[in-house]
Amino acid sequence: MRLSIEMGKDFNKTIADLGSMGSDVIKACSVGLGKGVKIAATRIVQQRLSGQDLQSRTGNLKNAVDGWLAAPLDGVVGVRENSAVDRYKYLLGDETVTIKPKTAKFLAIPIGEGLTASGVPRYNSPRDVPDGFFFKSHSGQLLFGRRLGKTTRARIRLLFVFKKQVTVKGSGALMAGVLDSASDIAEIMTSEIGRKI
Repeated sequence: MRLSIEMGKDFNKTIADLGSMGSDVIKACSVGLGKGVKIAATRIVQQRLSGQDLQSRTGNLKNAVDGWLAAPLDGVVGVRENSAVDRYKYLLGDETVTIKPKTAKFLAIPIGEGLTASGVPRYNSPRDVPDGFFFKSHSGQLLFGRRLGKTTRARIRLLFVFKKQVTVKGSGALMAGVLDSASDIAEIMTSEIGRKI
């Protein structure tokens, strides 16, 4: 997500009228924006990605959210390019993504005891599960699990469900977090300008 600041029609004229102080105002705006986008990124992580808008599993996505200046007066809040979370950073926006298997017929989605308490998969695939087996539910859904006991009457622990595709909608956390921080960013910029003038 990119923040852009429009200073109005008269901004360039005002900067020119200020003479040498005009460049100080531009620098102050950029410094204020840089600080503001950092605060916005921190606020998004604390208020939007700690279970409110998006459940956290490993914390990699939270750790990847940052705020930085791409250029003077060009602030960015989001995830940098080529990060470790590129594949799922869409969860921060409002994009809807359909996930399909690349080489198999189904996606193996861990559920139930196939996940740790924090939501991290216990197994990479059903092949990694000792004594596991495939079965269908009454509705015809393909499942994978294992029995805890040695008899056929023992309870089955579900580990995976199989789907041909899954549609995932992003949380909108970035946009909401930046909008929540807009007034703080403006105040920081005003404060930085006040120090220079």
